[in-house]
Amino acid sequence: MHYQVTLVVVALIFIGGVIPDDSLNQNPGIVTRINQAGLDFIQENAIERLKEDIESETFDDISGTVSAVFFDVDYVVSNIRIAEFEVETSSLKLVPGVGLEFTISGGSVSLNDVNWSYDGGFFSDEGSFDTTVDGLDLDITLGISKNEDGHPVLTPEGCSGDVGSGSIDLDSDSWLSDLSGSLEEVLTDTVNDQICDIITEQISEYSDEVLSGLNLKLEVDSYTEVDYSLISNPLFEESYMETAHKGEFYPIGQSDWEVPFSVPAIDTTGGLNKMVDIWISDYVINSRYYVLQELGILTYTITEDTLPSTLPYGLDSRYLAHIIPKLRQKYDKMPLEVVVNSTSSPTLEFSEDGATITEYADLDAYVVLEDTTRVNVFTIALTGHEQASVGVSYRNITLEMTSMSVDAELKHSEIGHLNTLMIQHVVDSYIKSSVLPCLNEIGKQGFPLPHIDFVAYVNPVVSLGKDYILLESDLDWEVHTHPHE
Repeated sequence: MHYQVTLVVVALIFIGGVIPDDSLNQNPGIVTRINQAGLDFIQENAIERLKEDIESETFDDISGTVSAVFFDVDYVVSNIRIAEFEVETSSLKLVPGVGLEFTISGGSVSLNDVNWSYDGGFFSDEGSFDTTVDGLDLDITLGISKNEDGHPVLTPEGCSGDVGSGSIDLDSDSWLSDLSGSLEEVLTDTVNDQICDIITEQISEYSDEVLSGLNLKLEVDSYTEVDYSLISNPLFEESYMETAHKGEFYPIGQSDWEVPFSVPAIDTTGGLNKMVDIWISDYVINSRYYVLQELGILTYTITEDTLPSTLPYGLDSRYLAHIIPKLRQKYDKMPLEVVVNSTSSPTLEFSEDGATITEYADLDAYVVLEDTTRVNVFTIALTGHEQASVGVSYRNITLEMTSMSVDAELKHSEIGHLNTLMIQHVVDSYIKSSVLPCLNEIGKQGFPLPHIDFVAYVNPVVSLGKDYILLESDLDWEVHTHPHE
């Protein structure tokens, strides 16, 4: 049975929040919280799924002996299948220091076509009946922890139930109808004894299935994956739930990769104006930059074919004669190739004023000789400064570069002194016409937020602070992936 309470908890794990255990010497890369409004949203939808799923459950057969006036009668009640489950009120609440409490009040369980039979020695009979057991109250305490792999583990830590009574009208003219009161009592006791077992068993089985299959490492591109594993057990407060996620990038399949800088502490004051808050440290993105740098991915080769058609010049010694006259004097009518190689991992810094990215690279210019041999003619050190706005698209954090400037400094030349100001003008033109659009195309793809498949972020609001961005959002079921479908 796909028990929806488990889905509730799965949702919370992925859109819950982050405060690490005091015993851990590690700050989380991602900090999130879900408040009571978020729990209410999930619970309202969860109870409908619960009502559907529990209708397929059965109780154990009942057998016993009742005493008649002069003899004993053995009876059996079987096929005790739930036909309908109704709930008057329900809630999903936080239990500080413990976990979550799922409560049902005023529930009822309808049982149809329940089979009965009796054997009194010289006589017997059988038939069926319908009944409804009213006054069902149920409390389930759910604990969430992490295993050694950082996966969430859900454990039903307690369940208490109480039911009222049901009436039985046996479908028979038999004198056993006079003993229906005895059957009502044993049937009510059976529902009372087994309803908790039915629910907690399904929670355990389904949570094991779902949680063990959760992919906490998501591939972002062909080179990197992000690790959203838990670094501590969830924390439950009066007004919100918190969990701690690592939030670090690795090369794909290399989770033992070491990033040589620490995660800054995030100021998580404020928030809780919407159902869920997610704080993301700039460490998360900087760890990706570091991996790309170490893998040698941040290298770009510019040739004549890669230049945008809008540039008024080509990548040839003739076209650059007015900028670098000595280049044409030594290598007339020769094609050029430019290699931009990142020399240090880019850094991203969030602040209240926005997002700033700083990049360091060498620009190596090569002349391509007739035999295709490349000759390095000069090297320029570049320092790029970019301002970016941060947004949310579907389930991804996105970046849009709003401005970019580059400082150029001559590092090496085989053709004498160069006018770096003129070269910088060319570089600036290329950046505006080609680099910025390319970066924004990548920025639109962004990187994935922690999520579950059937829940969407609604009306997200993004704000920035020192070393972090804060996403505040409400939640809704996605139209095409609603769990009830």
